[in-house]
Amino acid sequence: MKNKWLISCVVAATGLSIGGVTLAGNHGGGHHHGSKFMKYFDANQDGTVSKDEFNDASSKRFASMDIDGNGSIEKDEFKKYVKQKRQAKKQKRFAKMDANQDGAVSKEEFTAAKLNKIERKFKRMDKNGDGVVSSTEFASCKRHKKGYKKHKGHRVFSRMDANDDSKVTLDESTQAWTNWFNRMDTNNDQVVTQEEVAQARRNR
Repeated sequence: MKNKWLISCVVAATGLSIGGVTLAGNHGGGHHHGSKFMKYFDANQDGTVSKDEFNDASSKRFASMDIDGNGSIEKDEFKKYVKQKRQAKKQKRFAKMDANQDGAVSKEEFTAAKLNKIERKFKRMDKNGDGVVSSTEFASCKRHKKGYKKHKGHRVFSRMDANDDSKVTLDESTQAWTNWFNRMDTNNDQVVTQEEVAQARRNR
């Protein structure tokens, strides 16, 4: 009976719908987050992110959000950018489930993909690694995910919009990214390592 309850909790936490997409993506451990950070910013793949690499990525992201190319990002543009990113994630998830790449997801493909996801979710919730998710571990995971989803988009835009005029200039965007980089660069050597990213994740 206990095992059935745990399985139900894990299934509920994964959200078994193709359309359910979160803005923030994976909420895994610090190491995983650090790997994603490196994949995005480490242009020369040397295992660290320099200030120049980080700034270059910042400029590119600003350009992708500035849809009309007028040098600033309005809230509607930001929302459209987020919507496009969500749509891209949906397509990526579908392609991942479509194991034989025939443009359709069979019941077997769907089940296999979801079971794999459930296993990953279970391991993340099982904080102490004892093979059992306690009610405390489950509640902690759900609170974090719900709050993160609710406030993520608004918080990101607000951090960039320094003067609170409902639009983000390139200077504001650059400064916001610089602030983020500086928070992670704990030894102030102008380079961020995967360990520093993981530590920042744990400290949050």
